[in-house]
Amino acid sequence: MAYYDKEEQETVIVFEPATNSWDIYTNVPKHIKRLKNDYIASVFHDERDSEGKTIALRVKVAKLPSSYTFNR
Repeated sequence: MAYYDKEEQETVIVFEPATNSWDIYTNVPKHIKRLKNDYIASVFHDERDSEGKTIALRVKVAKLPSSYTFNR
């Protein structure tokens, strides 16, 4: 399996007040790469294809940097 089709790709960022943390889910290749390279969060779950490539990622972060934008 390759990456998700463009029509199915999404990045969802949710703030959880109970834990005072951010939950980030993405299956957008560019966002996966950035989250893995920036080390701003701990990986909660990753989905891999049959070749071992990460095709979706869910992370938790205590503080989302104020300058953090995905479409730059």
